[in-house]
Amino acid sequence: MEREQQETGAEGRSSRAGARAGTDLRSGRFGVIGLRFALGLLATTLMLVSLAVLGGALTLALLPLVLGVAIIAGLVAARLARSGTGRLASLADRLDASLESLKDLQWEVRERETRYRDLLDHQGDVILRRDADERLTFVNDAFCRTFGLAREAALGQSFPLPLANANQNTQAAFPELGEARRSRTIELTTAAGPRWFVWEDFAIADGAGGVSEIQSTGRDITEQRAAELVLAEARDQAMDASKAKSRFLASMSHEIRTPMNGILGMTGLLLDTELSPEQRTYARAISTSAKTLLSLIDEVLDFSKIEAGKIELRAAPFEIADAAQGVIELLAPRGRDKGLEIGWLAAPDLPKTVIGDEMRIRQILLNLMGNAIKFTERGGVALTLQLTPGAARDADQGETMLRFAVRDTGPGVPPDAIERIFAEFEQADSGPARRHGGTGLGLAISKRLIDEMGGRINVASVPGAGATFTVDMPFAAPPRVATLGAGWPKPPAGEKVLLVLEGGIEASLVGDLLVAMGAAVARVRLKDAERIAAGAAATGLPFTALLTDRAAVEAGASRLLTMLSPERPASRPRRAVVIIDPAERGDIPSFRAEGFNGYLVRPVRPLSLLTQLFADEDEPAKAPEAALPTHASLRALATVGAGASVLLAEDNDINALLACTVLEKSGARVVRVRNGSEAIAKARNELTDSQGKGFDLVLMDIHMPDMDGVEAARRIRALYPENARPAEGRPPIVALTANAFAEDRAAYLEAGLDDYLAKPFEKTDLAALLARWRRSEAAVEGQAGFGAA
Repeated sequence: MEREQQETGAEGRSSRAGARAGTDLRSGRFGVIGLRFALGLLATTLMLVSLAVLGGALTLALLPLVLGVAIIAGLVAARLARSGTGRLASLADRLDASLESLKDLQWEVRERETRYRDLLDHQGDVILRRDADERLTFVNDAFCRTFGLAREAALGQSFPLPLANANQNTQAAFPELGEARRSRTIELTTAAGPRWFVWEDFAIADGAGGVSEIQSTGRDITEQRAAELVLAEARDQAMDASKAKSRFLASMSHEIRTPMNGILGMTGLLLDTELSPEQRTYARAISTSAKTLLSLIDEVLDFSKIEAGKIELRAAPFEIADAAQGVIELLAPRGRDKGLEIGWLAAPDLPKTVIGDEMRIRQILLNLMGNAIKFTERGGVALTLQLTPGAARDADQGETMLRFAVRDTGPGVPPDAIERIFAEFEQADSGPARRHGGTGLGLAISKRLIDEMGGRINVASVPGAGATFTVDMPFAAPPRVATLGAGWPKPPAGEKVLLVLEGGIEASLVGDLLVAMGAAVARVRLKDAERIAAGAAATGLPFTALLTDRAAVEAGASRLLTMLSPERPASRPRRAVVIIDPAERGDIPSFRAEGFNGYLVRPVRPLSLLTQLFADEDEPAKAPEAALPTHASLRALATVGAGASVLLAEDNDINALLACTVLEKSGARVVRVRNGSEAIAKARNELTDSQGKGFDLVLMDIHMPDMDGVEAARRIRALYPENARPAEGRPPIVALTANAFAEDRAAYLEAGLDDYLAKPFEKTDLAALLARWRRSEAAVEGQAGFGAA
């Protein structure tokens, strides 16, 4: 800006100097003219005087007049001569000064033009200007070098862009005035061969507000484009390799899971027979090893999907307490086998229902609880669910921040290993002398999933004193959803519970729950219990309920029953509840004989605990017990399939034998086929033979020769009325497959199958599937006994 002002000032000074020079020139010219007039007048007067004298015409009377005129003319001439000479001198001085200023201005303009030309010529980008006829009006050196043209020969000539590929979209029309720059990437023919440019055009305005020229710049990006193409090719190759890896892993998963189904299933059937202790030990070892192998396969598959960015989160409403309970009951047998206490606690103020990916939440909890059980040798493992402190539920926005905490009494995590344990294939004891196996992927997968869902995970540990893994996770919550505790039985006023449990984990969780619900709790050891109970009774404030376990009962805890408060409403008799392991159910009659009127099966469910202690007399029978353990005998499920007819489409003989055995032992009639075509034919025949009733259930393997399970399911559905739903006219069709990914399940349900059972499955999984669909049909049709299980 300053330079432009200086240039403007110089131009103004030059103009003023020129104006003054013009004025002086005019003044000097008038002075010369006056001088010449005066001299001419004087000369004329003298000539006339001479002629008059010579002719004698001049009289003495006129002589003074003539001489006066001559004198006046001389004086005027002299005056004019003096004045003109001074003005001419001043004019010359001014002309010299103006010419010097003009020379300085001309030199400065030439210097700026040279600098501007050098600036443009030293640019690496091609710069040119063209008029409306595409004739060149300006080019820089880069243009000349690029296209092999001399500047003198190029200027004034037409220059259409030399496209290397005639099919390119060049946007030939010039941009309008005020339009943004037009930019495109094009390939041009140059002196060095075809080159790629980022080409930009923009309009130059003329004095009348129109477009006088178009200025264009071209940046050579040939090397950059080549590098991008190399990177794109490498990316494509990497993506192809990733897809190939995913296909390989999916194929290997399917091929491994198919025989694994036979191993686990047949081992389960074997354990259900009469075996010697030695044989039972070997069979259990086979089952444990197979499950471990299956877990490793699942971890590798999950990690490969996360690495490939194929993890999809599916948000849906689910009950958070049910998810935690399922994880605990699945892992409880593993903990009991090691002699560990396994317990869990859900805070009463948690929302009953949240919105999130239930399957991934279960996976995270399984990884954290499984790790804790694996590394803990004594004591126990606890899972607690609560609202994250300081992040209470926002009812207006419908968002809840929940905290899952997994606490164990294991060896803890060394400080230098806390960050490392979340890396892939890493473990805290990673040396050659490590005691625990595994891929080291469980925590890495969990952290990736937690990060993906917007949560965070932290570890607090004291070496030798256990570790606590804490996960804070945001969830959406349906509006006006009730809390967990809203439907739980509440302790009456003045309720006092005597807690006699030796286990630290279990006693702590149970005590915390009772206190959170408002009950007064005294947690004591058996050796002190009688003294404390007697003292409370002596003060007139006896305990109203007793909660103990089998070990305490065998040690004489029944003596405490006489010290409980006898003054209770008729609908609420004195409560004495004993906690047992699943295998101790046969001892329940003896506990009742000693005066205990309730029992709980480990791991203790919060709702079951509160129901047994505080519900009215007719409610304890309705309280849910812990689910049947996964290793339960088929004898407990012997009637679940009574009277049902099942079509099994399975090409693998071992898997077919497993499914047929489980179904037949549950009381069902099974028809087995080997491919989709046979399944369609059998379904059609059954409809005819049963006078339109057909099969009660169809188990459809997906990968079969001749026709896959999805197509076979579609054709079987076509045998029934359009839009007929399961249990309302057609049998439910269940995908039976070793493809265990969540997207596989979604794809099969999307294709029209009604349910999904992944291989390998255990006998109780298959029996539970049958029971679920039979109960559904019973609810719809009201058939007697068709859901008794």
